[in-house]
Amino acid sequence: MNIRQSVFGEIANRTGGVVSGVDVEALLRRFILFDSVVIKSDTLREVPFLIRAFGKSGFQQLLETGVLRISCEQIGVITGMKRDGVPTVPPSHFTFGMFEIANRDERLRGSLRSLQGIPGLKNRERELMEEAIMSRLERPPSDYKIQLQAQIESDVRSNTPALRVAIQKRLQQEFGEFVSAVEIRVEEANGRIFHLITNLPAAHGFSEQKTHELLESGISAVANLNQRIAEMNAYSSITRFTEDEAPVLFGKFAGIIGPQNPEPIEQQFGRVVTVADLPHFAPNTRVDVEKLLRARESPECLEFRSWLTTLDELSDREIAQMIGGVRNKLGFLIRSGTGKIPRFAATSAIGMFPQGGLIAGPIAGALDSFLIDKVFKTSGVVAFLTKTYPSLYEHT
Repeated sequence: MNIRQSVFGEIANRTGGVVSGVDVEALLRRFILFDSVVIKSDTLREVPFLIRAFGKSGFQQLLETGVLRISCEQIGVITGMKRDGVPTVPPSHFTFGMFEIANRDERLRGSLRSLQGIPGLKNRERELMEEAIMSRLERPPSDYKIQLQAQIESDVRSNTPALRVAIQKRLQQEFGEFVSAVEIRVEEANGRIFHLITNLPAAHGFSEQKTHELLESGISAVANLNQRIAEMNAYSSITRFTEDEAPVLFGKFAGIIGPQNPEPIEQQFGRVVTVADLPHFAPNTRVDVEKLLRARESPECLEFRSWLTTLDELSDREIAQMIGGVRNKLGFLIRSGTGKIPRFAATSAIGMFPQGGLIAGPIAGALDSFLIDKVFKTSGVVAFLTKTYPSLYEHT
C-alpha cells in the first residue's frame, strides 16, 4: 500500500485528559479521503463511542474490511534517565531509554469491559467483539523500540539541525523573537551518553539547570518527531503535522538532505588537500581511465568516501596537529617516491577506525603506536591515498 493511502492519528475527544468521545466527523472525512484509517488509541477507550456511532455490525464491518485499523501501544522515550529519583548523568548530558506499558493485554481487556454499557450488546456478542478487536490490533515490528532509540541517538550524535531549531523555538516562545542564535556541539561519552555544549549560558546568562531544561526541551522535540516518523513507518501511514511543528520537521529534513549535497564533501576533500599541501592536477598530468574505473569500485575508495563525511567537526589546526603527531613514524613514507600523497594519508588516516570516527588531536599522540601498528595496516583510507589514488596519474 502506498503510504499516502493510509492515515494514522488520534480521533478521541478529551475532557480533563479523559476520553469523553470521538470526533466522528473527522473520522468520516478520513474514511472518504484514505483507503484505510489507523486509529492511535488510548487503551481502547474510544471503542464504545465508535460502536455507538457506527453500530455493532457497522463497526465489525469496518474492522473486517481493514478500512478501520486500531493501534494501541504505549511506548515512549525516556530522555532523562533516573535512579531512585536522581538523574544518572550530569546536567546537559543525555542518555536514552524506552518504556512500554506493562501487562498490556490484561489492561486492554480491562478497558473493553466498558462495552457492557452499550445497550443491546449481549454478553456473548460482547465477548466475540472483544476477541475481534484484540485479534486485529495493529502492532509495530518487534525491533520498533530498538530502531527508534537508535535513530534518536543518531540524530543527537550527528547534531541534527532539528535540535537547534527546537531549542531556538522554545527560546522565542519564552523570551520573544530577538534571541541569540543557538550554537550546539555534541560530545559522546562512553555508554552512549551525549554531552551538549552550548552558548546558552554565555549568551543569556542561564543557570546550569535552566540550560539543561532548554536542552531537554530540544531533545524531547527531536525524540517525539522521530517517534511520529517511526509510527508512520510501522503502520505504513501518513500522520498529521501541525504548522507549529513545521520548523522542527524541516530541521529534520535538513539533517537528512544536507549530507546528500555533494558540495560539502567536495569542499572537505579540497580543504584537506590544502592543509596537507597535496599537489593539484597539473596540465602535464594524464589520468589513467582504466585504473580510475577500477578504483571507483574498490573498497578503499568506498571507505575513503565515507571517511570524508566525518570531517565536519575537525578544524584545520587539528588536521595540522595530526600531521605532526604521526609524521615521524611515517617519515619513511613521506620521504618515499610518492611524496606528498602519503603525507596526506598521515594527515587523514589518523582519525580512521574500522567503524569510523575521529580522534581528537591531543589524544592522537597517545595512540600513535596503536594506530600505526593496528589501524593503518588495514585502513582503506590509507590504502586509497597511498596506492590507489597516486596510481591514477601518469606524469608526462
